[in-house]
Amino acid sequence: MFPTNHKTIFVLDHTPYFGISSDNPIDFDVSKSRGPGYVPLPPVCKSLWTCSVEAAVEYCRIVWDLFPEGKLVRFIVSDSAAHILNTWAIAQQNLTHVLNGLCLVGPVRRGAGGDVVGLCAAIEALAEPTPTQAARQPTDVPFQNRGRIVCITSARDDDSIRSLAEIALNTLVSQNKKASSPQPATTTDASTSSQSLVVHYCHLVIINVTPEKADTRVNSQPVIEMGGGLMGVEVIVCRASVLANLLGRLVLPHYRLATTTVTGIPMKEEQNASSSANYDVEIIHSAEAHAGLRALQTAAESVESVVLRWWTPRGAEGGAGGCNGPLWRVTPADVASRPSACLVNFLLNGRSVTLEVPSGSRKGGGRSASHVLAAQGGELWIGALGGRTPYEDPPALSEGAGGRVTDYRIKEFGALMQQNKLHPLRGAGANSRARSRLQRHTTYWPLTISSTLIFNLGSVMEPLTRLVVQESLTEEEVDSCRGVLLSLLGMESRHEFPTSQLPSNLRGKSSGRREEQWRQVWGELEALVRAHSASPAHRALLRTLLECRSHNNHNDGESSRASVIRATTDSPLSPVGAGNGNGNSNSDVWAPRNVLDALLGAPRPPRRQDFAGRMAAGNRVATLYQHLQQEETTH
Repeated sequence: MFPTNHKTIFVLDHTPYFGISSDNPIDFDVSKSRGPGYVPLPPVCKSLWTCSVEAAVEYCRIVWDLFPEGKLVRFIVSDSAAHILNTWAIAQQNLTHVLNGLCLVGPVRRGAGGDVVGLCAAIEALAEPTPTQAARQPTDVPFQNRGRIVCITSARDDDSIRSLAEIALNTLVSQNKKASSPQPATTTDASTSSQSLVVHYCHLVIINVTPEKADTRVNSQPVIEMGGGLMGVEVIVCRASVLANLLGRLVLPHYRLATTTVTGIPMKEEQNASSSANYDVEIIHSAEAHAGLRALQTAAESVESVVLRWWTPRGAEGGAGGCNGPLWRVTPADVASRPSACLVNFLLNGRSVTLEVPSGSRKGGGRSASHVLAAQGGELWIGALGGRTPYEDPPALSEGAGGRVTDYRIKEFGALMQQNKLHPLRGAGANSRARSRLQRHTTYWPLTISSTLIFNLGSVMEPLTRLVVQESLTEEEVDSCRGVLLSLLGMESRHEFPTSQLPSNLRGKSSGRREEQWRQVWGELEALVRAHSASPAHRALLRTLLECRSHNNHNDGESSRASVIRATTDSPLSPVGAGNGNGNSNSDVWAPRNVLDALLGAPRPPRRQDFAGRMAAGNRVATLYQHLQQEETTH
């Protein structure tokens, strides 16, 4: 519940060593017009103390911009004593309060002291509960009190760094003992250790700062666990000139942040307002905003800033309201640069920016918008668009892999969706009627053009394929469907097949035997009519279809085959209704279970009565021909 970045404490070394120059000259004279006799101003250099303060304040600026609540930072200045600039109170978590405290501390003065006293005060500050931690009830689940200390100092060698880490660990252990020990009941002071918390983990980051030209005997080292995992110590060595960039990069893993470089921003030049140039601005936000882009990147690219191109579609409505996904706060990486200030002012004026993936890192053609930048409530936000902009044309359904036209019955599927729109209905049985209708329409519905013949024959099958899907049929409609069946029967008797009615792309594929083609036609018709045989008129049409399908079995050569088929369909193992339709009305509507039945858990249609011997046996094994031995004895 309380991660390590919930508490962060900066310990700034205020000893006389930090009053020396950083040896990084800055040109103070920016004047362009130099007349005769002009004496240029010499460059200036910041002190180590100034570099430390600027870097720490910039770190806090990024944290407080992106996390107005929940992420607390404290400052402790260490010289001869520990100067605590702010507390965990929400009212003191702002740059104004911290800068005022730094002004009261003043510049570096001569005197003794060091960073040890400030580091010990930081350990004690970690044990103090934040307002969120103090508001928890005693009955709540215990939480882990963790925090991070960033100590900016300058040591002689690795032994001094190791000694500083051991002092911090010993202070942490003694502080935990004091916090866990029971307090006497007579204690009335609220500031005593009874209000302290046990520190479960401390991440100590020691940044060793040196001037530009100075040598150092301190080496950087990764996180080393000390005290059985109670403290993790990390040492970083850097020059004073790159300290601000270092803390600007450390804030990313500390708070799970990422950077995005917005490239191609059109901006007018200050010298010539009629001309414009393209600039780049780096912004910082939560790493979750890049979740959709990390899959396309390698491990090395994921560490770097993601480059997105500026794109504002013509006539597009701006605003973060067009983004349906989550939003994350945004802050510029370099808040003082002119391109960053122009971008911030542009967004705060109510405009929005669409960001797209550059064409060099995108597979395929077209433009793909990935994010949108906008301002709401005086804050900057970034939202993910899911990889496709709402201003682009949606992809065509007929475009398959590689741009080829697929074989799916797209228009027919659209008509199927129109016929089965779900509307709110009142009354009992509304849901069951909708499900039964959808079940009838999807029991037999070919997905592809090449998998069906009856839906490709066009006018030959009209109006049967159109009328059979209705809820009920009139006598006239049944006669029309019978006329289609008789017409097909006549074509089959004349050994003809309406190949001219098929689409051009199927005529070459349908060059098989006419007997196979007619067998497929009658099989598809039977499956279609059986799927919709819910009314007496449909069942009458099904019986007519079965008679027409068996009409070609009139010759003598086929009599044996017909008897075999009849014997097979009359077997107890065959499904009900698989014969010639002479059974009861329920047997004529049998059809195999479809996918919709399996998903909805619909039961199978009732089968014919089970074998009498199995029913009499119950749970025991049924004995076949139980009187066979008795008959042999009698004979």
